[in-house]
Amino acid sequence: MKNRILFRYFLPLTLLFASPPIWAQTETHYSLGAKLDFSTWEGDNPGGESFKAKAPMLGLEAKIQHGSWFGGLTLAGGEFEFDTLAPTRPTSPFPSGSEPVTIKRSEVDLVLGYRFWPRIALFLDLKNVNNEWDTDRYKTEYNGLGLGISGHHPLTPEWTLFGNFGVVPMNIKADGQDVGDATRSALNIGFLYRISQRMNFSIGLQSQTQTDDYDNGLEQTHRIGALTLGINAAI
Repeated sequence: MKNRILFRYFLPLTLLFASPPIWAQTETHYSLGAKLDFSTWEGDNPGGESFKAKAPMLGLEAKIQHGSWFGGLTLAGGEFEFDTLAPTRPTSPFPSGSEPVTIKRSEVDLVLGYRFWPRIALFLDLKNVNNEWDTDRYKTEYNGLGLGISGHHPLTPEWTLFGNFGVVPMNIKADGQDVGDATRSALNIGFLYRISQRMNFSIGLQSQTQTDDYDNGLEQTHRIGALTLGINAAI
């Protein structure tokens, strides 16, 4: 139901963004980029046991901007090896003591936003997250549409402070079966350095929190923190 309500707003904004009268008014800018997140994934299982693993996540980005409108697609992935205790699976429990286990994690973000003020924007984030256990290809999948706010503040001609915050309500599937809902929030803050007129470098910190509420009444929490390095070039 949450996603249905959000899509009522997402579709009109998409149509407005693509409408020829608005599209023809100003120039369109495109850019491509890459990022590397030095991530720590930790949390608490329903029984109270804690899990933790570290891994780099590599991401690719494509962005478009037209006047006050902007959009972007980000693909990211990495492999986390849990040596002692891994996240509990909502179905098909993983045998106790079977660690170490590697979980392949991938994230997809499709963003559409509008800059209402010169340095402040609101955006919609259509998000997909997949976690796959390497031992038996067991998969959990999260899908949702959320809302966020972003801003920036120039410090010098070369340096800019930026940040964003968003919340995404998500549906959880385990091997294709609906098993519950999740609420995910993310905060990013960092600095952008202009290398040249067409190229930027960024460094920042990221903090994500997620609570999974399963249909069987159990709850699981996830926390992901990362140091993020990125580069972006206009095309």
